Amino acid sequence: MTALSLPSFSSLIQQCESLSALVETRMAELVRVSLPSTLVGALSHHLDSGGQRVRARLALHAGRALNLSDDDAVTIAVTVELLHNASLIHDDLQDRDLQRRGCATLWSAFGENVAICAGDLLLSAAYGNLCRFSDSKKLPQLLAQVHAATASAVHGQCADLSGQACDIALYEKIAAAKSGALLALPLELVLIATGQENYLAVARQAADAFAVGYQIVDDIDDIDKDRGSDGQPDGLNACLILAAGHGGYAHMVARQLALARFEQATQSASWLPHGAGVLLASLAQRLSAQL
Repeated sequence: MTALSLPSFSSLIQQCESLSALVETRMAELVRVSLPSTLVGALSHHLDSGGQRVRARLALHAGRALNLSDDDAVTIAVTVELLHNASLIHDDLQDRDLQRRGCATLWSAFGENVAICAGDLLLSAAYGNLCRFSDSKKLPQLLAQVHAATASAVHGQCADLSGQACDIALYEKIAAAKSGALLALPLELVLIATGQENYLAVARQAADAFAVGYQIVDDIDDIDKDRGSDGQPDGLNACLILAAGHGGYAHMVARQLALARFEQATQSASWLPHGAGVLLASLAQRLSAQL
């Protein structure tokens, strides 16, 4: 994708990075208002543990590309990051994961009850924050899109946790629902905010393809972890699913499938107006190069 090599892309990324501090400040403000110290400490522990803030960066980049005001771009970036982090807190609890980003997960450090409350607070804060958007006439559609993405992610998580056997086609649907929805959301909200609603489907196509590719990469790394003591899959893992039909070649097939999905993500992202999808495309290309 030639747009990735243009100087304007590098400049735009630098401009967006300068807004990242505002995103962090806003999130901190939203979770530290009149709360018990235990919950404040738990949320600070989670938010300060790192993370690439990919969804925030997608919102900031797309906002700049489509001439959205910095204030509105930051508002969208904060909302999508709060939603994503709420999902991470609840996901860690449901999966009983003890580590995230090299630190203790919130539930393992502060307890299950605090984790549930912390995730719920971030969900509420995400909706409350979106009300700062400057054009109140856009709020109904923006809020509806947030709910649609959240509902998709919740349904995907339920399907993931169901433990039902599935083939690779169902695996992709679950991965797209669980991860693609919240990855597409920053692009979708910016498109709505700037009157580019006719590109919403394209944004979701790009995000879904990226999410499937990313999940497969994660599965390749976690294949031993996801194989139960009896040798059967413990949760959804693309390599273990593909092993039923491809045996020892499952890893190779999974890699090729991930590469294909990253290529689809790059192509779909390139169709978004005025380079709004360039950052997502560059992330897909970077992961492809690592496979």
